[in-house]
Amino acid sequence: MLRNGRRRACALFALVVSGTGVLAGCGEPPAPPLTAPPPGPAGTVTASASAPGYPPVVVPTTLPTGVLPPTGLPNATLPTVPYTPPPVVTTPPTTSPATPAPPPAPKCTGGPSPAQIVAVVEGTAGIPDRELKVIDGPFCSGTWQFATIEIVARRGEEKYEPLFVVTTGSPAALQLVEAGTDVCSKRVRDDAPPGVRVRACGA
Repeated sequence: MLRNGRRRACALFALVVSGTGVLAGCGEPPAPPLTAPPPGPAGTVTASASAPGYPPVVVPTTLPTGVLPPTGLPNATLPTVPYTPPPVVTTPPTTSPATPAPPPAPKCTGGPSPAQIVAVVEGTAGIPDRELKVIDGPFCSGTWQFATIEIVARRGEEKYEPLFVVTTGSPAALQLVEAGTDVCSKRVRDDAPPGVRVRACGA
């Protein structure tokens, strides 16, 4: 049994020697296998064996904290542009020119007389049976007349309110149309000449 152990040892030695000789006969021995570099500190990246020659890239583990200015962000100031409103075009309303009022009737030149006016008024219902007199007129337009009369106040009486008289016809044959404080009746408005209507109605 001791003889068998010696034979195995001699064979193993011969194999090692023969292997060494073969390596010596093939030239430069192969380079030992590359091994991974030892791990670096946390947060660093080292170049791998497949990309030699590049410097290591260092990635920061924390990002810097941004600090705003103490007064905040500056406010944007817009330029002031004066505003000019567009002109307003005003169109005047279209109105018809006012028709001028006719002139009032002038004073009569050919009668009737004040006495004829008083005579046609006396005895009229609503007119006091007192002395009457013409204080303005008569005014004539065509065959129409207008006059203002009053009741003659007696001693100690207050002055009476004036009365208006509208007549028509010739001086010798006057006809009473209206007498009183308001003589602008429908007949006067419709039939009297403009000059007499202006005196009696104001228009």
